[in-house]
Amino acid sequence: MKWKKIGAVVLSAAMLFTLWGCSKGNESAESGEEKGDVIELKFSSAGSDNSTWQEGALKFGELLSEYTDGKYKVTVYPSDQLSGGNQAGGIELVQNGSTDIHLQDALVWSSVSEKSIVASFPWLLPTYEDVDTYMAGEGGEALKAAVSESGVVCLALGENGYRQVVNTKQAIASPEDMQGMKLRVPGSAVHISLLKNIGADPISMNQSEVYSSLQQGTIDGCENTLDLLYSQNTLEVVDYLTFWNYSYDPLFLSVSQKLWDSLSEEEKEAFTKAAEEAMDYQKQVTRDKVDDLMEKIGEEYSDLEITKELTEEQIAEFQEAVAPVYEEYREAMGEDLFKAFGYTFQ
Repeated sequence: MKWKKIGAVVLSAAMLFTLWGCSKGNESAESGEEKGDVIELKFSSAGSDNSTWQEGALKFGELLSEYTDGKYKVTVYPSDQLSGGNQAGGIELVQNGSTDIHLQDALVWSSVSEKSIVASFPWLLPTYEDVDTYMAGEGGEALKAAVSESGVVCLALGENGYRQVVNTKQAIASPEDMQGMKLRVPGSAVHISLLKNIGADPISMNQSEVYSSLQQGTIDGCENTLDLLYSQNTLEVVDYLTFWNYSYDPLFLSVSQKLWDSLSEEEKEAFTKAAEEAMDYQKQVTRDKVDDLMEKIGEEYSDLEITKELTEEQIAEFQEAVAPVYEEYREAMGEDLFKAFGYTFQ
């Protein structure tokens, strides 16, 4: 009987030791780092799976894995899958740390951080040379700081590209050509204001309604990136395409504050390097795609009248017409922010 009791005590002790060991093993697995396990990160992107946004996001994952010796594995969720397609919801998820990394453009970010849209102001950056000069300098740093004030850490800037204009009425070369033209615009107050100042009649509507509205004459035209104008078949129902580079739309690659605070200094450097190189790659892919699309459009839409660029004099005329937009936002944005992009008030 005595030996039975001793055996029971030994067995109980062994079970407790085993449970304690499993518990410690689980803690180690959950921490991810103690045993050298791969840490998986969620990357939410508003771009579709065949977009240059997706190419940039995938490149970031490759580079981060390389620069951290495989410690981090990035899974990309395109089209804001994690927020049910809700773009504003995608921002909220990275703000509260539910997702780790996020890619979104200035138009959507401006609903959270007003100053993030400054690079999209009318004809502020009318050439790629302007873009590369200011986005790589004080202007780009100011944009990242503006986004980072919203509870995330913006690491790098990508490119959605220039928004061009198409219509069914006439070629566009001056503000006079825009008088009374009914144009669909995004919901941005800046874009609505600037089109009013050049004489157009801006109309907000869902992108899904644009094709039929152009067919029916509800609107005369719209503006968007060349990629979307082509992929959504908008060019089938318009007669004129003008490359006027009136509004540049940057992308923001950000990480959650929660993730950032968990990183070592060495890891922060790796994340930043991967982000910057991935967005440099994404920008080049985007510009190459524009070149390819210009060639395709010329071949596939032979009846489309295309104005490939505006002259410096024509751009200056538009810039003069939209000067009131800058005055309207002078106080809210701050003169220093505009100055960071080379714009000074008279």
